[in-house]
Amino acid sequence: MAAFRSSPALVLAPVLASCSFSFSAGGPDYEKLENGIADELNSQYSAITQEVSGVECPRQQDRPKTGDVFLCEAGVENQKVRVEVTVEDGDNVSFQTIDTLFDLETTGRSLTRDVSAEYGFDVTVDCGEGLKVVPDGESFECSAADRRGDTRTVRLTAGGPDSEDEWEIVD
Repeated sequence: MAAFRSSPALVLAPVLASCSFSFSAGGPDYEKLENGIADELNSQYSAITQEVSGVECPRQQDRPKTGDVFLCEAGVENQKVRVEVTVEDGDNVSFQTIDTLFDLETTGRSLTRDVSAEYGFDVTVDCGEGLKVVPDGESFECSAADRRGDTRTVRLTAGGPDSEDEWEIVD
């Protein structure tokens, strides 16, 4: 596979852009927040046929103040996706994921198309099975093989809500 070279490209994976809504009516409504996060993630994760089993946010002893930030966790098939919540003012919050959830089989198929198109010959990319949670900006590796059986490692970096996921051939 001498034709393989490092080349970043987009891999589509669901991510949660920043969302906001009213969080309080006479005090923080954590159940409303957790349901809002679950609803938004379920909308995003429907593309990979996954659903949030629940969201847990820490209960603050005092009423959160503008600028306070805390982390909630969304459960998806025994995986935990972290969601950063920022208090915008006394009644409103915004939230976004700080992890990317990958369906490994779907990711492998997407990379197979992207890598094959980039290099002009057929390859098969295997990322494994199941789900993988990757902190935004961090990477994991998959294996690419051509028809002759030559293999290379594909490193996929999770972009998060503010940037695209990128792949590169690393060996």
